[in-house]
Amino acid sequence: MSSIIISINEAKQCFSLTGDTGDVLANRRLMFSLKRLGYDKSNENLIIPYEEHVKIQVLQELQELLKKFNFSEKKSQEVQSSLDSFYQEKATFENFSNQARVIRNYKFDELKQDKNFVDFCQVVTKEFTKREPKDFQWLSAFHMAFSQKSCNFSVPGAGKTTIVYAAYTYLRSVNDIDKKVDKLVVIGPKSSFSPWENEYKKCFGKEITSKRIYGDVDIEEKKQHLASGNPAELTLISFHSVPNLQKEIEVFIKSNNVMLVVDEAHRIKNPDGKNAISILEAGKEAKSRIILTGTPLPNGYQDLYNLYKFIYPYHYKDILKFHYGNLESMTQKQELDSDRVEQLIKNISPFFIRVKKETLQLPSTQEKVITVTMDEHQREIYDFIEGQYVDSFKSDGSATVKDMLNKAKLIRLRQASTNPLLLLQPIIDNLDDGNTDKFLNNEKIADIDIFKKIVNYKEITPNKFIEIKDLLQKKIMPQSEKAIIWTIFIKNAEQLKEYLQLNNIKSELLLGYVNQDERELTVKNFNNPEDLDFQVVIANPFTVAESISLHKGCHNAIYMERDYNCGNFLQSKDRIHRVGLEPDQITRYYYFLSENSIDEVINQKLDEKAQRMSKVIDGEIPLLSILDDDNETDLIQALIESYDKRNH
Repeated sequence: MSSIIISINEAKQCFSLTGDTGDVLANRRLMFSLKRLGYDKSNENLIIPYEEHVKIQVLQELQELLKKFNFSEKKSQEVQSSLDSFYQEKATFENFSNQARVIRNYKFDELKQDKNFVDFCQVVTKEFTKREPKDFQWLSAFHMAFSQKSCNFSVPGAGKTTIVYAAYTYLRSVNDIDKKVDKLVVIGPKSSFSPWENEYKKCFGKEITSKRIYGDVDIEEKKQHLASGNPAELTLISFHSVPNLQKEIEVFIKSNNVMLVVDEAHRIKNPDGKNAISILEAGKEAKSRIILTGTPLPNGYQDLYNLYKFIYPYHYKDILKFHYGNLESMTQKQELDSDRVEQLIKNISPFFIRVKKETLQLPSTQEKVITVTMDEHQREIYDFIEGQYVDSFKSDGSATVKDMLNKAKLIRLRQASTNPLLLLQPIIDNLDDGNTDKFLNNEKIADIDIFKKIVNYKEITPNKFIEIKDLLQKKIMPQSEKAIIWTIFIKNAEQLKEYLQLNNIKSELLLGYVNQDERELTVKNFNNPEDLDFQVVIANPFTVAESISLHKGCHNAIYMERDYNCGNFLQSKDRIHRVGLEPDQITRYYYFLSENSIDEVINQKLDEKAQRMSKVIDGEIPLLSILDDDNETDLIQALIESYDKRNH
């Protein structure tokens, strides 16, 4: 039997095969397999390269090939040592995983018997001078501190920022150099920057030194901070800034004891995404890596791939135990409680925690539908457009699929049901969701008489505006309360602001084009119950759906109109209904619907979708793609049914 000796060159990151290499070269099938491993020939040696994070996998594959083709193999002492270290690390990691799983499955009363948890609480309580975490936050933070590398998939409003600060506080106190952190780097949307800074003060009772890195900051200023020998404790980096600063961020992380957090981490789900690739590469040397997102599976089970690759770049395959293609297959088959999903959850469970909505035990809410009668001009405009569009839906088979022209028609109907004046403008000028390029070809109003009525509508105040003003003046402002008004359309927000101003109601806008500093100042003042300089903000759910909390100062939400995106709708509700409310505080939602219009159809279908989504969200890892939030087919069918019922 031919014999091969396997040696290793750590400096050059390669394995060297010596011995009967001539027999290896003569074996075409074996050489074909070695070619796949990228072999090279050096004198009498065969060289097999490897990357550090897959070194053992390459070695094991090499051993299997030699055995398969009947070669005996001997290992150098260095190779044997690498294998021994690998198996020791694997056993240690498995033990560590089991401990992490035990912690996440603790009941809080059981957890209080754990001495390590008691010590953890003492450290955090000493530093948290202004905030006492909830029971579920204590458990989540302890698990995060123990794991150091973990995902928190808790629903919006669970206090994920507080949980991170508690874990950070403990890891900042330890003496173990492999665990100790003293710098926090958060990669997330710009809207998350202010909450991270503000929450620190609410937890610790003092300001944190912070540095923001995003598009408007000079590139040299960014690099100077990342190269600083004494940087701020908190560094906030926008997603889009990472690719151009990847090397500098890597050096910063290597030079400091960093806890690296990716906030709203569903944004790095794409394995081929430029931002995601840079973030995963830059974060490999961080002492602690944390994923935060309330929607871990916006598209499917495959979205977990990058999240776990981030927290464990060298172990994620061992943790998941499913290839990317397997995860895509599970999504395509819409598996919710299959054996494969159950196994996946078991595999990943040591390193994630999800606090569900019911666990929050939030105070009660009240919801009220306010039906608004259209004025005669709006009624005539709306009825004409609806009649035309319903006829086209009935005659056009594409009305049963995702079709941009049909989406444009539905947008036009929603505009007509609130404010017909919007029909004069291109859809692209009215949406704030970053996808307006889809609607460059708009539905035009061809009828000249209807067009004139729309033009003349500038002399009329929409009845929804009037009803909203009355609600503010009669029920909300006299109680020194505040309200957030949600609207899909930018021009509606601007015109409503002007109308309220004419009626001595001051309001501020939270829209995408509003300067970041202005937006943060608006949120800060609005969140202060004592500050009544303005009691109303008008917001767009695409802009304010993530990262912003408004529950400290506001307990009333008014929906002037809604689209069919249930995810954005539920997230908008969570802006004012979250952890931190007083037990007796009632949160109120008002839905303004134009009578006999698409508003009523959306309200009905959105309620049904929200109930389905709530059931899905109750899962350990909610597969939101099963709801297909962009598909408006059933809305079109419901609109046709409603129209026929009203007109026959």
